Amino acid sequence: MEVVQSSRVVERAPGPGKTGLLQALRQVVAVVFLGLAPIIATAVVLCLAVGDDPAFDFHQFWQGGRDVVHGVSPYQATGTLPDATTAAELDPHGIRNAWRFPYPAPAAVALAPFGALPFTLAAVIFTALLLAATPAALLVLGVRDWRCHGVACLSTATIGAVRLGALTPLLLLGLALSWRYRDRARVLVPVLAAVISLKLFLWPLVVWLAATGRMRSALWTAAVAVFGTLAAWGAIGFKGLREYPELLDKLAQAVQGQSYSTSSLWLALGLPQQLAPMAGAATGAVAIGLTFIVVRRSAVEADERAMTGALIAALVMTPILWVHYFMLLFLPLALFRRSLSLAWFVPLIFWVTPGWSDGDVWRILLVLGTAAATIAASMMSRAAAGPAGLEDPAVAR
Repeated sequence: MEVVQSSRVVERAPGPGKTGLLQALRQVVAVVFLGLAPIIATAVVLCLAVGDDPAFDFHQFWQGGRDVVHGVSPYQATGTLPDATTAAELDPHGIRNAWRFPYPAPAAVALAPFGALPFTLAAVIFTALLLAATPAALLVLGVRDWRCHGVACLSTATIGAVRLGALTPLLLLGLALSWRYRDRARVLVPVLAAVISLKLFLWPLVVWLAATGRMRSALWTAAVAVFGTLAAWGAIGFKGLREYPELLDKLAQAVQGQSYSTSSLWLALGLPQQLAPMAGAATGAVAIGLTFIVVRRSAVEADERAMTGALIAALVMTPILWVHYFMLLFLPLALFRRSLSLAWFVPLIFWVTPGWSDGDVWRILLVLGTAAATIAASMMSRAAAGPAGLEDPAVAR
């Protein structure tokens, strides 16, 4: 349109148009929901947790490290632990008090520097490390899309892990480094061995190395993990080593009915307590077998699929599985989806039941189903990833 003013022709600039307004609105929503919301949600949860026993899980790590600093064993006699019937009636505080330090000795030795500090100062420093670990892990895995970082930090798995002071964000970072340097044994072996030593249920990650032809790295990782564990126990005079399997067994009997593991599901469905862990182990064995099959049959992304299969086996086999453990699902998400897609939003379903399962079948099925859906959505073909425009071509893999 042209308007004549003082014998001059003035061209009126076109307006933003409907398409431009929608694009601007999408950008504003993305900034608010994926940029500001995770920061606000994390800050609110941390502030609320300050007056409600802050860094709940970290207190056990701090206590174990403090015992090492003072030259005493962090493990109590298993005969002092409550029986399964009594333990099943305990609340989280009762469980923590009864099982003063239920983690392997490497965790106590590694956290000894924190045990030398006052609890509040140690908890603040550790929380800061956890806050940095999640974005660091995604960056190591090659995720540069800030929206993916926002969705990950908005997950109840992430916020819960930070609030509790759990090791999960650090484990995710360790697995990310293991992937990044999978062909550099000098980095891979000590990092993955440390991860397994801190959380024994992640041992199937060694299977990933074996299935993908890295047999020497697999053997060295297993050997270093075993040696490091024994060395850590030696640092405390091997106290509690013989009784540790019994301690773990009693802990599993006490809390697995409240968690989201496959063993918890079998218990909720009426399987006897002695058989439930065996059913979970059998399911994990199937996942391990499928890991080898996937490598042989996959023409592309065999390495990614093998690591995902090993992670599935680890999560399926552990008798105790909390929601914050599912932070580890950001690993397959990052391996297959380095920019935002609908798959990144699936873990937000965990917000429906962020606490204990209370043995409810629907809660356990919802959480396990969400985990399965996250992995399936990660691995599906990009052609079916979601609406056009959701995945940014500029940052796509």
